[in-house]
Amino acid sequence: MSPEAEAIWAALEFRVAAVLRLIEPLSADELLWPPPHGGNPIAWQLWHIAEVEDNWVREVVLGQPRRYPFGQSVREGTRDNYPAKAALLDYFREVRGLSRQRLAAATPADFERVVVDPYFGSLTVRALWGGVVTSFAWHAGQIALTLRLLGGEAPEPGAA
Repeated sequence: MSPEAEAIWAALEFRVAAVLRLIEPLSADELLWPPPHGGNPIAWQLWHIAEVEDNWVREVVLGQPRRYPFGQSVREGTRDNYPAKAALLDYFREVRGLSRQRLAAATPADFERVVVDPYFGSLTVRALWGGVVTSFAWHAGQIALTLRLLGGEAPEPGAA
């Protein structure tokens, strides 16, 4: 893996253990609890993390069609049809494995390539991977916040 790919991989993995420690003990009801003011439940956040990480790279970088292992996008999901926790965690882990393979296969020149995203416009593959990293961090923070709103304990910043 190139040094750039290693840095992206390290950033993707930095808070995974902490996020999994938050999610693994939760009940189905806790995963599906909708935070106030239209917030998304933890199940939605986990599903979204994996879907974005897979499909953003798949579509914009690799030129492949999006895939929806649960038969629909998270945006179409409802409390009544969210996948079970085990399936969501399996999906997350599968996508992380794909990201590792994709990063390992990327050459330094690949990160310089300019792609076009429907929302962000022209950007380098490097910038897109940076978006994947920040998307995970953003949604992982929302998982921790939702857990606190549920009355649970989130780890202190920096805890892994």
